[in-house]
Amino acid sequence: MELFITAVIPAHNESVGISKAIKSLKKQVNQVLVACDNCTDDTFEQAIKAGATAFKTEDNQNRKAGALNQALEHYINWDKVNECDFYLFICDADTIIVDDWVDRAKKEIYLGSRDGYDAVGSVFYGNANRKSMVEFCQQVEWYRYTNQIERTKKVFVLTGTASLISAKMLLKVKKSRGHFYDENSITEDFTLTVELKEEGARLISPVSCKCTTEIMPSWKMLFLQRRRWYLGALHEVLNHRWSKSLLPYVFQQMMLILSVFSFFGSIIFSAFLMIENKFIFNWFWILIGILFVFERVITVANQDKETKLFAALLFPELIYSAFLQLAFIGALIQYLTGSKGTWDHV
Repeated sequence: MELFITAVIPAHNESVGISKAIKSLKKQVNQVLVACDNCTDDTFEQAIKAGATAFKTEDNQNRKAGALNQALEHYINWDKVNECDFYLFICDADTIIVDDWVDRAKKEIYLGSRDGYDAVGSVFYGNANRKSMVEFCQQVEWYRYTNQIERTKKVFVLTGTASLISAKMLLKVKKSRGHFYDENSITEDFTLTVELKEEGARLISPVSCKCTTEIMPSWKMLFLQRRRWYLGALHEVLNHRWSKSLLPYVFQQMMLILSVFSFFGSIIFSAFLMIENKFIFNWFWILIGILFVFERVITVANQDKETKLFAALLFPELIYSAFLQLAFIGALIQYLTGSKGTWDHV
């Protein structure tokens, strides 16, 4: 059957970059639909001018999930499900995909009726120039994430940055859950991933399906972003019945909690030893440190010299790791105090 793809872009005040995103998509998909959500700029006009079908959301108080649900419920021709292999390409308004993204995804979809995939995700890189430590650290983190995906072949989250999803599988989620995207979730992409897996969907994120997206420009915005991600995961894991699909995420949250206590515990203990003048350098631990530096460099060995040098410095990434763990602690505090979290736009 013919593959028909409709791209759906939720956009809130994205007039600066929406045209570029639409033009990159129009080369590869059959239709581009832009959900202009509570915009106070000319995103709608720019989307129309770039050749997309655009609409303004009505009374949406549920952020990205609400905008996507309005698009999927009222502006998608679901009759296409019976006429062809119908897929929805869900992506952010600041996403630019590589020129052959869809062709590469098709190869995964048409591996065969038994071994093919129902959803194809992306690996993503930042569109910043790595001019600051916070930008460089995010880039290095995403490089390692890409290498991890290539090594394990596992999809942890079907990223909302850019993902191609079978319309049939989305309808299965709608039928069993009552929604396409869970509007009560602060991390709707993560929730949809779990729900798709529970419906039996086969997911993959090939490293060849690349895209660039917006990177957090400051430590403040990074903290707010990661705190939201962590809080959404905690809500999903702790507020739902544990299923086979959810167990890996339960384990991840347990390991995150353990790593936070271990990391800050070791810092506090080391500081205590130094204050008490009992800190002793040991060649064994120095060797462990050298091996750790080696691991940091090896895991970005396929990147440029600047990235490998940055990884070898070690301390910037240690500071970055501590910062992310503080964001996790912030999310844990929010969860324990009953907070639903906030969505903070760049």
